[in-house]
Amino acid sequence: MTKPLQYLEVGGSLTVTALVVLCIQVYVVYYLASAVYLLTFHPLAKYPGPKLWAVSRIPWALRVIRGDLWVALDKFHEKYGDVVRIAPDEITTIRPSAWKDIYVTKPVLPKDPYSLTPPLNGAHSLFTAEGDTNRRIRQALINGFSDKAQRDQAPIVEGYAKLLIARMLREAAKTSDGQIDIQRLFGYATFDTVTDLSFGEALLNTLEEHDTEHNEIYMFSLHAKFGTIRNCLSRFKPFDALLRLVLLRVTRPVREHNWQLATEKVERRLARGDLTGIRSDLLTPVVGKLDESGQKGSITKKELITNQLAFVIADCQLTTVALSMATYLLLRDPSKWQQLANEIRGRFNSDEQITVQSTLELPYLEAVINETMRFRHPTPISLPRVMPSNGRMVDGELIPGNVIYGINLQNIQTTPSLWAEPQAFHPERFLPQTDERYDHRFDRDVKAAFMPFSTGARNCLGSKVYLAQARVFLARVVWNFDLIMEDGRMKDEWLDQKAYLVFEPKPLQVKLRLAR
Repeated sequence: MTKPLQYLEVGGSLTVTALVVLCIQVYVVYYLASAVYLLTFHPLAKYPGPKLWAVSRIPWALRVIRGDLWVALDKFHEKYGDVVRIAPDEITTIRPSAWKDIYVTKPVLPKDPYSLTPPLNGAHSLFTAEGDTNRRIRQALINGFSDKAQRDQAPIVEGYAKLLIARMLREAAKTSDGQIDIQRLFGYATFDTVTDLSFGEALLNTLEEHDTEHNEIYMFSLHAKFGTIRNCLSRFKPFDALLRLVLLRVTRPVREHNWQLATEKVERRLARGDLTGIRSDLLTPVVGKLDESGQKGSITKKELITNQLAFVIADCQLTTVALSMATYLLLRDPSKWQQLANEIRGRFNSDEQITVQSTLELPYLEAVINETMRFRHPTPISLPRVMPSNGRMVDGELIPGNVIYGINLQNIQTTPSLWAEPQAFHPERFLPQTDERYDHRFDRDVKAAFMPFSTGARNCLGSKVYLAQARVFLARVVWNFDLIMEDGRMKDEWLDQKAYLVFEPKPLQVKLRLAR
C-alpha cells in the first residue's frame, strides 16, 4: 500500500494528491473494519445470509431498483433457511408465528422510516402515519370500509362491472378475431371504480371511452414506482440529498398533477354534502365532520385528500394486477376455468344477479381469488418494522433492539415447508374440507402463513373493497364469456414482471367468445 507520507512537501503540508490518497486509504480501512464488525461482532452476525448483503445496503438497493427483490429473498430463504439477514441492520422471516409477534403484539411496532414516502402536502396517510396519528385517521375513515358500507357501495361496483362487459364487447368488435387486452380493460374498470368511491365520481370514465388511452392511469402508477425508488435511495447519505433532489425534480410534475386532481375531486364531493339515501362512498362518513384540531377520531382536509389519493394509487394497481393474474392462471389450466364457469353459470340466470353480496356464496370463486394472491401476491413486498430499543421476542427468540424485521408477502406464501406444491396454481387448497372438490394433498398447508392483507392494528383497511371488485368483475366476465389464450402466451414468460410496490402489469391478449 502506498505510504501517504511520501507525498509530503518539504514544508510538511500535504499535496492534493496525497490528501486524496489518504482519504481513500482511510475509507478503505474504515470499510474493512466495518465489514469485520458487521460479520463478526454485530448483534445480527449470528443470522445466515449472503455476506455482501450483510456489510452493505447496495446489493439490496440494486434489487429494489431492478424490481425483483422478492426473487432474491426467495432464493435466500431456500438456501439459508427461515430467518435470513438481508442488510447490515435487517432480517426477514417466513415463520408464520412471526405474524403475531411482529404485527399484532403491543405496543405496535413502527414501520421502517425509510420505507415511507413523505406526502407532498405535509399531511400523512394511513400508509405513513405512526402512533396516535395513525389511530386517529383510521378511526375517522373506518366506517367507510365496514360491512354496511360495502352493501351501500355495492351499486357503484356493480355499475362498473356492467360497463366493463360492454367495453369488452366493443373492443372485441373492432378486431377480426375478437382479441382484446383484458389487462388494460381491468385497469380501466378498477380505476373508474376506486376513483368514484374515493372522490365521489369517476376521475375519467375510462370505460365509456372508445379509443382513448389515458395517461392519468400511467401517472398514478409512476407515483408509486418512483416513491419506492426514492425511499430506497434515501438510505445512502450524503448522496441521498442529491439523488432525492434529482428524482423529486423529475417526478414532481407527476405528483403535483395527481395531488391537484385529488384535491379538486375531494373538495367537489365535500361541497355536495350529505348524500345519505342517494349514494354511499368512502367519503360518506366524514362529510361535514372535518376537524383541524387533531382530536381523537378526527381528520383534517389535507389528511383526507392524502388518504383518498393513496387509496386510489394502491387499489387500482393491486386489483388490476390480481384480476389479470387470475385470468392468466385460469386460462393456463382450462380445467380450473371450467370449474369456476360451472359454479358461476350454474348459480345465476343473468349477470345482473352477480352482485357484491351474491358472490360471497361462491366458494370456488373465493378459492380462486385466494390462490391467486398466494401464488403471486400483487404486492410482493416486505413489511418492515423496527424493533424497540430493548428488543422483542419473535418466535421465541429475542431480536436485538433497533433491528428492522419483517415478512415478505410473497416469500411466506410459496415456501415448500409451508405449502404443498407451492409453485402450482391449485384453488382447491382454499376450499372447505367438506367440499367435494377439496384435495387432501393440501391438508399439510399451513394456512396461518396466509395473511395477504397483513394483520394487526395496521392491516389493510381497503381489503373488502378489493375483494368486492375482484369477485364481481371476475364472476361477470366468466358468466358472459369464454376466453381463449393463444398457446404461445401460456408460457411462464408472462409471469416475469417487475415489482415496485405492486407488480407492473403486462398486456394480456385473449380472444373473446360469448358463453351463451
